Amino acid sequence: MGSKEEKIRKIIMMEDRIVKCKRCSSLLRCNRKPALGKGDLDPEMVLVFEMENEFTRDLNKLTGLRNLIKDKLAVNRIYHTFMVRCQPKACPLPNNNTWDGDIKLLDKEYNCILTGKPCEGVLVPPGTEDIISCLPFLVEEINILKPQTVVLFGEKVGDFVLKSFGIFKQVELYSRYQNEDYIFVVARKPEFFSEEEGSWLAKLA
Repeated sequence: MGSKEEKIRKIIMMEDRIVKCKRCSSLLRCNRKPALGKGDLDPEMVLVFEMENEFTRDLNKLTGLRNLIKDKLAVNRIYHTFMVRCQPKACPLPNNNTWDGDIKLLDKEYNCILTGKPCEGVLVPPGTEDIISCLPFLVEEINILKPQTVVLFGEKVGDFVLKSFGIFKQVELYSRYQNEDYIFVVARKPEFFSEEEGSWLAKLA
């Protein structure tokens, strides 16, 4: 168990590498910046979402979810993060695909530089290649923070993350998995999480 200061130092160094990452060049064009984890850096629990989306960007919904989990599980220190940092988008503009390299097509106000209007790209689920490219950051992040429990939101997140930690069992919702370091629980996607799920989570975590 490293000190909180050591964890902060390691997280900052990791985030610097995430910001500079160019593994998925096609995703960089329409993402202004990668999604980074937030919360207590000495957490009892880490929440892992598939990617940043409308739910996680809604501060009221995200705060409500965190407070529900805190109340049901009697935990105070929570950190949330993402399996995929750059959100894949389906762009309606055909000429978007003609741009090569890691040129950013969003300005500082998140407007598309091709249209001068807010980005109209539709978020789509990340593919296997996107996930595998990003997973090392998540594994590193969890190993830096060393929480007691990791909540994985959605079966896809459960499948990839559990395998990354050497757990190859069939992934099922409302299930608990454990290796020598962490307790993992697989929950429904955050937009479907309710008080009932919170009560179930309290029995498993």
